[in-house]
Amino acid sequence: MPKAPQEDEEIIVIPRNEVSIVISTLEGKLRKPKYNWAFYSEFMLQTAMRTGEVRALRWEDIKDNKILVHSNYTLTHGHKDSTKTNRKRWVPLNQRCQEILDKTPREDSYIFPYNRYAFQSYFYDRMKELKEENVITHRYRPYDLRHTAISRWIESQIPVAQVASWAGNSSEVIWKHYCNVTQEYEMPVL
Repeated sequence: MPKAPQEDEEIIVIPRNEVSIVISTLEGKLRKPKYNWAFYSEFMLQTAMRTGEVRALRWEDIKDNKILVHSNYTLTHGHKDSTKTNRKRWVPLNQRCQEILDKTPREDSYIFPYNRYAFQSYFYDRMKELKEENVITHRYRPYDLRHTAISRWIESQIPVAQVASWAGNSSEVIWKHYCNVTQEYEMPVL
C-alpha cells in the first residue's frame, strides 16, 4: 500500500560535539548485556542505514568488507525480503563498523537480533532525558543518525551519486529529504 502523504519534517543533523553524548548515553543502562543499543546506533550512523535495515542484517550478508542491504525488519510486518525502496545495495564498512562487528557476539544469524521497537523506545527515552537536562539541542530520533551520515558524506565532498547508492535512494531524494549543513558557517565576503 502506498504511504500516506507525509509532512515535511526538519532534517536534523546531530552536531559533532553531541554525537559522542548520544552514543555514550545509549551505551549505559543496558537492560540485557547482549543488547548494545550504542553499537546499533553507531552502526546506523556509520552506514546511514534505516533502523529496520540494520535489524535485518545477517552475518552472511558481509562480503569483502561490504555489507549487502537487501531486507528490512518492519515494526508492523516483521522480516520483509526487500528494503523500503525495493533496491538491494552494497554498503562499504569503514574501520569503525569493523570494530563494532568484531565486538558483537555471533550468537544469532542476525548481527543485531534486538527488538526494534525496544530500541526505538529506549532511544527516544534517553534523548528525552538529555533534552530535558539541556545536554543536547534536539530530542533526536533514530532516523537523525541517517540524516547525519548522509549530510556529512555530502559535506565531505563524496559525490551525491555515490551517497545515493550507499543510502539506497536517488540523488534527488538525497538532496530533498536528507541533506542539511553539519556545522555553522560564516557568510564569506565576495
